[in-house]
Amino acid sequence: MNSRTDVARSVKVVGEEVEKCKHAFFAVRKKGQHVELIQDNQVAFLKSGVVTIHRIEDGLLTNSIKAPAVIGLGHIHDIGLTHFIQCKSECSMWILDSNIAFDLFTEKNLWQDAFFIIRSYLYICMPKGKLIHKSSAREIVIEHLKEIWALDEPERHTTSVYNFILSRNNISRSAVQKVVRELEGSGDIKFYRGKLIELNEMA
Repeated sequence: MNSRTDVARSVKVVGEEVEKCKHAFFAVRKKGQHVELIQDNQVAFLKSGVVTIHRIEDGLLTNSIKAPAVIGLGHIHDIGLTHFIQCKSECSMWILDSNIAFDLFTEKNLWQDAFFIIRSYLYICMPKGKLIHKSSAREIVIEHLKEIWALDEPERHTTSVYNFILSRNNISRSAVQKVVRELEGSGDIKFYRGKLIELNEMA
């Protein structure tokens, strides 16, 4: 079984147990609304929708998570709050206090599944941290273009390159536009109405 399959299975197993737990409660959050899992020390099984994770210090987007997913595990018992969770679309979820989740994981033998979920969260976040710390605007833009190109085709066709890059970095729109024009001029990329439709091999 590959790691992606492991995670999908683990999310299904943990999510079903959270949903069945008598202490869990169902909630619907509107687009743009904050989800206070980290502050309230809770975990949730995201049944539908998409959430984004942002750094508190500057609001930069560091991760985007689609349902089905188990969210909040990576921040359980955080002492200092560094991130907040926001709904990118309307979201529905089953929420559980983390202390009860700990007992549930032990009772139902879910710690291996929890490990797979947390590991996947860390693997997603680490490369995004590298993107933010690239030394030049060109490097930042190229790395984000590669990330956009790796998205599923339907999502890629609806992703604004400028919004994607600017929401994740403290970089000016003019700097992004300058690099994009250079890459278009050299034939490395093709754009259509702000969407990436072709990306060729770049260093």
